[in-house]
Amino acid sequence: MSIKLIAMDLDGTLLNSQKIITPRTFAALQAAKERGIYITIATGRMYMAAAYFAKMIGAQVPVICCNGGLVRGDAAQPPIFVKCYKESVAREVLAECYKNDWYAQWYIDTQIYAKDFRPDMFGSYRTVEGFNLNAVGDDFLSYTKDVIQIVIRDKDGGVAAITEKIRAQFSGLLDPQQNTDISVDLTPPGINKAVGLKALLDHLNLRSDEVMACGDGDNDLAMLEYAGFSVATGNALDQAKQAADVVTDTCDQDGIGKAIERYVLKNGSF
Repeated sequence: MSIKLIAMDLDGTLLNSQKIITPRTFAALQAAKERGIYITIATGRMYMAAAYFAKMIGAQVPVICCNGGLVRGDAAQPPIFVKCYKESVAREVLAECYKNDWYAQWYIDTQIYAKDFRPDMFGSYRTVEGFNLNAVGDDFLSYTKDVIQIVIRDKDGGVAAITEKIRAQFSGLLDPQQNTDISVDLTPPGINKAVGLKALLDHLNLRSDEVMACGDGDNDLAMLEYAGFSVATGNALDQAKQAADVVTDTCDQDGIGKAIERYVLKNGSF
């Protein structure tokens, strides 16, 4: 096995429960870079968050964000890959959210939009500097062109029911990816992290068997199965553990750092 790229999910994988990268994991990533191995982010989050952590670890290649819907390096340059909703579908989905008073956020290029900013809905962004949301009020129809991903949030336990309603109403027009108990990510049909990873590999002229993919959630399954070597954290969903080649320690126990040491640097142990 010759790993040339390490692609990592953020929440529950690269980031611990405090939404930071542990020193041991950071050191392992730098050691991998010194050996000429590319490192990057593959997340359901928007570009700004992916780029922030990519800069922090010194990623040398574009990030995969919006669950594979956007692969991008420098924000000033065109994306490597982007897949957007049909505008008519984005309008219908957002109209349904507004009608039912579901809190929705959506991504267009590098920007995030929502009816209003509710800090309690963005706890995972607390360690990201420069977070900025465009509050559009009721004028959402002016912001429905080139939507890459829609996220619905509900902190009162309603996500599962919302997901089923969306799945039934918009069957074939979008793919729900529920990776937390308070939110559901809605991507254009057929989009997942494996699609984004393949686009990145084509750009870098690499093969899937040269990739180590790391994740913990249901939105990581396709990527874990596609990569030549895959790692699930100890806190991962059972489905992710089953899809991965190996299971490392939890994100709070330096899981990704230990996996890099053991399987890439080959000088570590659990």
